[in-house]
Amino acid sequence: MTIEKVASSSAQHGGSELRRIDYLDGWRGLAIFLVLQGHFFAVQGWHSGRMGVDVFFCLSGLLMSRILFQRRVPLATFYKRRISRIIPAFLLFLLIVFGIATLIGKPAPEAEVVPTVLFLRSYLPADFHMFASPYPIGHLWSLNVEEHSYVFLSLLTLLPFLRGREGGALIAFGFLTIAIHLSYYAFPDIAPPKEYWVRSEVAATNLLLSAGYALLRDRTVPYVRPWMPVAAFVAGSALYVGSVFPWMLTMTVAPFFLAFTVNHLAEAPQWVRSALSLAPLRLLGIASFSIYLWQQPFYQYKRYLFAGLPGHALIGMVLSVAIGFLSFYAYENRVRTWLNRVW
Repeated sequence: MTIEKVASSSAQHGGSELRRIDYLDGWRGLAIFLVLQGHFFAVQGWHSGRMGVDVFFCLSGLLMSRILFQRRVPLATFYKRRISRIIPAFLLFLLIVFGIATLIGKPAPEAEVVPTVLFLRSYLPADFHMFASPYPIGHLWSLNVEEHSYVFLSLLTLLPFLRGREGGALIAFGFLTIAIHLSYYAFPDIAPPKEYWVRSEVAATNLLLSAGYALLRDRTVPYVRPWMPVAAFVAGSALYVGSVFPWMLTMTVAPFFLAFTVNHLAEAPQWVRSALSLAPLRLLGIASFSIYLWQQPFYQYKRYLFAGLPGHALIGMVLSVAIGFLSFYAYENRVRTWLNRVW
């Protein structure tokens, strides 16, 4: 099955504008696996957690581009599907996290709760650093980037002068995010006081480049050889080895390699698609959003939750996956399926 066939509708796993493709679910599974590995079994000098997020961003850019700019799904339908996909599981997570904090006498201030609920946690409050939060919400920066990108891409569909030119425009915006990042780095006086590398105007590079290239890939397919996506992935992955390459290359060069890879998985060798289609990776990919949400408490508090127990990292990782699957099958997928049916 080629990537082009991703544009057929299906109701499997809660309904979607796109048909599920095994190796793309596996790519998503690879993304969450890298996040889990980076959190619970970090390798010194390897930014695998950030790579996992970027791997996911590239897939998201590809899929959203095809939904919005190729299939031209109505924006009302697009937003309904995004809401049913994200909001129920997200709000349940926040309700439990902030609810437990209140019960143990450490309620979160309104100035922190409101921006988190509104996907503005990377920006507000201005004097609060996300990764210094005592609450397990530091990972939500990537969800903020995702949501902001949904809005941005959907607004581009309303500009008639971009019709048929969206691919080049999205790539240009990807270059703009790189330029903003370099400006923040080179001129710290103009950089935001918080962690600017998680802000959407910087962190959306992978998503925008992949979305743009998805609309242009048909022009390059005749020239793509099976070894090229493999080589691109290896090259992109190598740039996340911080002990060898500067962090700036991770943010400015690696996105091009990863965007090329995910857009040309259909042209990659069969063994690549077969590996990504393995059941464990596919299942991780299908439940990845719930796992992404629930791994953070176990990661952030693993030393306290499992103090004195051997293998506390492994326990935390196993519980993250187990709770994530429980959340997906018992709640997220059920609610999404119901909302997509009645709304």
